[in-house]
Amino acid sequence: MQGHLPHPATPISDAAFLIKRGKKRGSYNCGRCGVPKKGHKCPLTPENDDGSTPVSTPSSAAVTSSIAATLSSASAASASASVKMVTTPVVRPTPPPSRRRALSFDDVSVADSIDELDDEEPFEFEEDPDLYRSGKLPANCLWEVLKRLPPVGLLSAAKVCRGWRETTRKLWRASEELRLRVPAKAQIGFVGSVLQKCPGLLTLSLRIESDVDATMLACIAFSCPNLQSLEIFTSDSCVNRITGDELSRFIAEKRCLTSLKMEGCCNLGGFIFSSTSLSTLWLSDLHSLSKTVFNCPNLKEVSLDFSRQENDSTDLTTVVESLGRSCPKLQNIHIASVLLSHDAVLALSAANLRALRMLSLVLGSEITDASVAAIASSFPKLELLDLSGSGISDSGIGMICNVFPETLSKLLIALCPNITSSGIQFAAAQLPRLELMDCGMTICDADSQKFEDNDSELQRTPNSKMHLIYQKLIIKHSRLKKLSLWGCSGLDALYLNCPHLHDLNLNSCRNLHPERLVLQCPNLESVHASDCDDILVKTIETQVYNDYSAVENQFNSKRFPDGSKRVRVPYFCSPQPSDDEMKWRRPMKRQCAVIMDL
Repeated sequence: MQGHLPHPATPISDAAFLIKRGKKRGSYNCGRCGVPKKGHKCPLTPENDDGSTPVSTPSSAAVTSSIAATLSSASAASASASVKMVTTPVVRPTPPPSRRRALSFDDVSVADSIDELDDEEPFEFEEDPDLYRSGKLPANCLWEVLKRLPPVGLLSAAKVCRGWRETTRKLWRASEELRLRVPAKAQIGFVGSVLQKCPGLLTLSLRIESDVDATMLACIAFSCPNLQSLEIFTSDSCVNRITGDELSRFIAEKRCLTSLKMEGCCNLGGFIFSSTSLSTLWLSDLHSLSKTVFNCPNLKEVSLDFSRQENDSTDLTTVVESLGRSCPKLQNIHIASVLLSHDAVLALSAANLRALRMLSLVLGSEITDASVAAIASSFPKLELLDLSGSGISDSGIGMICNVFPETLSKLLIALCPNITSSGIQFAAAQLPRLELMDCGMTICDADSQKFEDNDSELQRTPNSKMHLIYQKLIIKHSRLKKLSLWGCSGLDALYLNCPHLHDLNLNSCRNLHPERLVLQCPNLESVHASDCDDILVKTIETQVYNDYSAVENQFNSKRFPDGSKRVRVPYFCSPQPSDDEMKWRRPMKRQCAVIMDL
């Protein structure tokens, strides 16, 4: 007989209709251990289930006759069950491991193209079960693995699973420094998509292989609101179309920017830099600047590298005056231009830059000894002085030694044809704190290029007339670490006694005689000898591989009974030292390399 059915006109709610329908589908997992039910036998099912319902109802007599037996058996069963629960604890079985998707971490091309991300501060993870879905790798281990991947590798790792995607997202958000290479085929959208993943980025370095314009600056300004350091390096084939007004607007809007380095700035034309936070400014390939204003009171380091084109119309005197007037905290100045002159040096000396520590004026052939006198009177605390390519002579070297004997540690006077070996020897003797000296192409034979093709054998003949103009160089210094004599074709004799020297450059020293070369430098690590004679190279190898350091005599010494004389005991009469003592007494050979770049 069918049950009561509602009248067709009686309204039924959706919830009531769903309840009145047949059995609802339950969960696919076991309610006790969480393992899928299919083919599963739960080990947590109790052995004696007292709550089961009998199929048939027994008679009252049977029940009465079996009460005592039932009670006794029930008590025994409960006692045994209680003992079993105490002695054997319930152990939950671990669920079977899920499948793991493979991911290759050996992408050499990506690793070579883009530098890796690195976060110095550890990241604190929250307990998130999604992070353990890929092979149950702990979150901290996954973090250490993924942070060593390049940016493109992180983009690929985010596609593995949800846990990896969340970890890479946190890694992007926690990164503060990014070094990215932008291929030639990449568009601005690629850089924007990467930068938007790093809202807390502080340092950005881009190596761009295509043309760059103000769109790149707009993308950086929008994606990195807290950016402090920006570097833009360009390849030789691309063109930097950023103008001076666009760069000036970018610097003025970035209130947190402290360092800016940019290459290929040939289209600036002019600029007005106004920033209270900017402390480091590097600009290269500058050309024909019509207007230069530096309103940066906290600027400490500036580098202006101009192009070598002849039609450059930049007024360097005005540029230097603007620097000295508006940037009183300058410590490091580097200017490379063929337009550098004595007037520019005087304009720089007129500025009150008492904190200046490094001065580099390169390729200024019109810089003379008078310019050195102005520099020496205005900046008495210089630690680095670079006048490479200038017209100074030995007199200028003498003024430098008289003013900076206690402060100057780096002196670069390469490409100065008026300096002789006597001036170099005087500088090495009068500057005790000197650690680096570059004298490349200074002691140069003026006629070497003339006779190189027609009479090359005459140059190498010791008895020739050209040998009379060759010079010798003797340097004995206790703190000198790096010495560069590249291209010194007028040098035929060299004697070095520098115990701390570890880098020596003798490239293109073609007229240096092997018999007149003495290197007493026990800590020498590398010698550059490209474009040198084979005999000279062999002599260098022989001298650097031999140990010139004083080796203690291993023989024991004794005195006569009257104590009048101390003699050495022969080896066979002295007690033999142990193996440990031999290891300590054995002189160590230096690891020096003779480098010949072909």
